[in-house]
Amino acid sequence: MSDSNRTRVLSRALAKGLGMTVYMGPTMDEEGPVALIVADDAHAARIADARKNAAPKQRSLLVTGNARRSGADIFLDHDADAGTVANAIDGLRAYRAHELAIPADAEIGLGATQSLEAGEFSIQTREQASDVAILLGRATPRPCATAVGLYVLLANAIEHGNLGFDATEKAKGLAEGNWERKLAKRMTESEYEDRRVHLRFQRGGRILSFIIQDDGEGIDAETAEMADPSRAGYRGKGIKLAKSMGFGQVNYLGIGNTVEATVLLPQRLESSAAPRAAMAR
Repeated sequence: MSDSNRTRVLSRALAKGLGMTVYMGPTMDEEGPVALIVADDAHAARIADARKNAAPKQRSLLVTGNARRSGADIFLDHDADAGTVANAIDGLRAYRAHELAIPADAEIGLGATQSLEAGEFSIQTREQASDVAILLGRATPRPCATAVGLYVLLANAIEHGNLGFDATEKAKGLAEGNWERKLAKRMTESEYEDRRVHLRFQRGGRILSFIIQDDGEGIDAETAEMADPSRAGYRGKGIKLAKSMGFGQVNYLGIGNTVEATVLLPQRLESSAAPRAAMAR
């Protein structure tokens, strides 16, 4: 990615937190296989280059301002902050680990997941968020993008909603290498220790609906950008984020601590074939 404060924060955070060799810059290390690649528009071609030296199940993320995008597994809007990009990388890494761990026949259990009509989940940690996101992602047409998108929304609900951190505090924690400790400490404090993120999943005829609600104070849609500059635009950025990761309609509900994101299902062939068969007879 191009040099920026966001890139420098990510560089420090990923090198300290992922337990992997992290290479930052416009070129890549040719000596080791590339498991994950993150690029911006200026270096989008590097995603294709990385395939020449790909680790198993290589995955890619493009941070882009272009309306027409191709070549990456998932996308983030170009103005995503360092904390959001870090969550997306974390989600993508977890999805890849899941792919590596599942049986060689990846279809095992898929029918059960895709027949899930409704469900409710109560989540407290990002590890739980990752597990739920991967499970529900398998029920959608784009499992990787949906799983990572759900993980980012759930992680944001935990970090910003339940635990009350703003984007500036997270960026500072990432840059200083103490973000994980800050999260763990706040989760033990009496004001926050019982908070959960609730996810409701519902399958309709043409859409999958995900309703995510945290136990935080929420954000007033009318005054958010004036009341607290550190959280300004949080709702708008959340909607842009969800849409950039493959969700269709995205709406904040109630006091702003609830978001509904939907995924459009492909039309079933039999439903369109039936009228044609009737006409043929």
